[in-house]
Amino acid sequence: MIAIIGCGNTNRSDDGVGIQVVKSLAAILADSKMPEVKLFDSGTAGIEVMFQARGMQQLIVIDACISNSEIGCIFEVPGEELIVEKEPSFNLHDFRWQHALFAGRKIYKDDFPKDITVYLIEAGNVDFGLELSPQVQKSMQRVVEIILAKLRDKKHTNATTNNSISIKKGKIYLSQEIYNKYFAGSNSAALIDWQGQLLLMPVVSEAQGGLLIKVINSRGDRVVDAVDVLRRLQLSEDACYDCAAQWSTEMAGLLLSIPIAKPSGSVNA
Repeated sequence: MIAIIGCGNTNRSDDGVGIQVVKSLAAILADSKMPEVKLFDSGTAGIEVMFQARGMQQLIVIDACISNSEIGCIFEVPGEELIVEKEPSFNLHDFRWQHALFAGRKIYKDDFPKDITVYLIEAGNVDFGLELSPQVQKSMQRVVEIILAKLRDKKHTNATTNNSISIKKGKIYLSQEIYNKYFAGSNSAALIDWQGQLLLMPVVSEAQGGLLIKVINSRGDRVVDAVDVLRRLQLSEDACYDCAAQWSTEMAGLLLSIPIAKPSGSVNA
């Protein structure tokens, strides 16, 4: 089980970025089959992190930070480096998630996750307000993409289904298992020529465009109409391919084992 917890104050502009990450993930994963992922909004109640993380195998925390770095800068930090012991006190208002990590380990012992990752996003504005600054908004979307890639990669590592994809007459066919493993929650995809191979990437936001992923049967298999892109990549529209697919964490997409005879540069869909 994986707990993903957003921290911060949504009434103070960029301070609420952790909450916005969790809200975006919730919208994307709403229809996905990832019951092992639990999303929480802990707000400013640091002690909630301790309660929500109990019994989980992995914990991801997202929060804003102020370190005099460039606005929107993203820090990925192992939780071990941020654990802080809290001095005994009857006041819980200054009990932050860093203290919760320490207390959770001490109280719950083996029932508290050892695998902890924290994403910190440099804030630019923490005055009263509901909107994120433009730089932090972009970083928020990037952290969503990073976490989704990690979730899909983890699911891929734990799964045993055959990673094969069929391409027939300009359409890319994705089995229900392949879709749920790598594209869960995505309604569109991008197809590019990556170093002479095809790279199929889930598109996080519909506003970013892409090739529409359509459901084709009651089982949940999908199809991507990519005839125009494949034509530009000089692949035969009439050809049929059954190819192995390998998830690339670095590129956040599936590499398809179809060599492109004449690479034509990146072609975005």
